Amino acid sequence: MHKPLPGSTPLPVPPPSAVTPRPGPIEPTRTKRAIGIDVARSIALIGMVSVHVWPTTNKNDDMSLVYAVFAGRAAGLFALLAGVSIAFVERRSRGKLFGRTLWADRGALVTRGLLIMLAGLLLGYLEADVVTILPYFGILFLLVIPLYGRSNRVLIIAGVLFAILGPLLLFLFGDSLPEQPDSGADYTLTTIFQYPVPFVSDMLLIGQYPTLLWMAYICVGIVIGRQVLTSKKVALVVAAWGAGLALGTWFLSQFLLGAAGGFQRLVEATPAMTSEDIIDVLAYGPEDPMLPHTTGWWMAAVAPYSHTSLNLIHDLGCAMAVTGVVLLLTRSGGRIFSPFAAIGAMTLTLYSAHVVILAIGVLDPARPRVSLWVQIISFMLFALVWRSVMGKGPLEQIISDCSDWVRTKIRTPRQQRRRPRESSAEADVQRPPPAAAAAAAPGAPVPATAEPDAAGPPSSAPDHQPVYKRTSLRIPSLRRPSRMN
Repeated sequence: MHKPLPGSTPLPVPPPSAVTPRPGPIEPTRTKRAIGIDVARSIALIGMVSVHVWPTTNKNDDMSLVYAVFAGRAAGLFALLAGVSIAFVERRSRGKLFGRTLWADRGALVTRGLLIMLAGLLLGYLEADVVTILPYFGILFLLVIPLYGRSNRVLIIAGVLFAILGPLLLFLFGDSLPEQPDSGADYTLTTIFQYPVPFVSDMLLIGQYPTLLWMAYICVGIVIGRQVLTSKKVALVVAAWGAGLALGTWFLSQFLLGAAGGFQRLVEATPAMTSEDIIDVLAYGPEDPMLPHTTGWWMAAVAPYSHTSLNLIHDLGCAMAVTGVVLLLTRSGGRIFSPFAAIGAMTLTLYSAHVVILAIGVLDPARPRVSLWVQIISFMLFALVWRSVMGKGPLEQIISDCSDWVRTKIRTPRQQRRRPRESSAEADVQRPPPAAAAAAAPGAPVPATAEPDAAGPPSSAPDHQPVYKRTSLRIPSLRRPSRMN
């Protein structure tokens, strides 16, 4: 600190309350994410692209390997990892999931869900030959709001209820719910207002990805995302539980339809279908989103997209097993998996690009092998370049910025968003004007221009400039006594 010059009067110092800055908005902390989650998300995206591009059967009219591996399971893995990403949002709040912080995170999730649903509805105008999953994912982010911040026990109980009661509601009331005239078409911003009730029923229960059932993936995904994903023990536990659920439900379905006589019950209760037709449904899944409702034995099916409890838990187990194995494999050698991690970091952008490619027909659908490899390699190169230059994917960045803006607005109290007038007025009162400070110094001449011009505001009048140069005028008068000595 500078000492006051001899003969000068020190200026009064404002109290700390007048100069101490107010705390700004709380900024979320960045957390290190296990690279295995991004790699697993890339596997889910590649699996969904493969199902859309590759034919269901091969040349021998048998089920293709791509369909046998990825049908239903890739989308389930996608949903499970969406729950993991919600757990990452919880981590940014550093455990303060109450009060404004809790409502701010919920507001950010609502924003994220609405924007994802908007992206899916806009893609619906392209009329691609696939059912776009994004509107369903947007609804999932909205449905998870009441469960956000709840304990793991509550989430597990909720997941079990969704997996059991959801398929039961679909089986009992699915036929009585309305649907849009063109059941195979994607919804758009226009059709959701033309058919609001069918839109809600499709999104919740009778659509291709019914959210009341798929909330089971979200609940389990949040529980997994709360764990230390870089831990070897956690990865082993997740993989073991997943493998147990997948194998257990598959063997239970085979027992119910075989030794327990379920297949014969299906043949007897469904005379409109032959045995070969029933076998095809049990292997490939129903052509419509819903199974026949002739008998409850259909609930023993584990076929892709059959939306039974066994099918849901089986796909959930497969998703958990893949996640656990990928977490184990990516604990070392991160550079090897970096291309897949780059894809997994921007799946929303790349999935949207995939739908656009299918809609415009730039790739020949008669050559699925070429189409698949061109898309995978193109996505990988784009993701690597974009991530190294720009960071997040284009759509991911937009959604992240919007949700962060909403989070900050809700989390920050209103009085902290603007500068309070009281503090600035108090500081002006306690800080004397420059002319008064100069006049208080003995022997310091006051220039004639120190008095402001009455024609303009004091803060903008050029007459004030000599007042701020009072130090240069005071120095000669203070040095004269030293020369005399």
